[in-house]
Amino acid sequence: MGDTYLISGLTAKRAEVSGIIADLEKRIAQHRAGLVHIDAVLRLCAPDVVPEEIAPKAVRKRNDWFKPGELARMVLDVLRIAPAPMTVRDIAVEVMQRRGLDTTDARTGKLVTKLVHNAVTRQAADLVERVEDGKVVAWRVDG
Repeated sequence: MGDTYLISGLTAKRAEVSGIIADLEKRIAQHRAGLVHIDAVLRLCAPDVVPEEIAPKAVRKRNDWFKPGELARMVLDVLRIAPAPMTVRDIAVEVMQRRGLDTTDARTGKLVTKLVHNAVTRQAADLVERVEDGKVVAWRVDG
């Protein structure tokens, strides 16, 4: 019939994936039922509101590298000890080193750089200053 290890592995993997799908379908059904109840209460309390016109809120998946708020604090720590303004990429490399992530991994570097960019641009204007030198944008702690 073929390689029994291959067949066994594929059978186990199929069972796992179909179980995940069944669980997700069950959770979808539960969420849909909850949504129907919320819509009914909305219609009772605010008849002028059309629930179907309410835009869905985007679900953001948190990364496993940083706890909530940890990256923002780490970015500020890096900038506080920096002798000169730093680019987002430079900050990302420093953060990766502190976190023990592989700085030579291009994919991880790109993802962390994006996270650092988001963290630095969300900082209050009185904490972080944007420094532009031609096309290069760098950041430093204000003050």
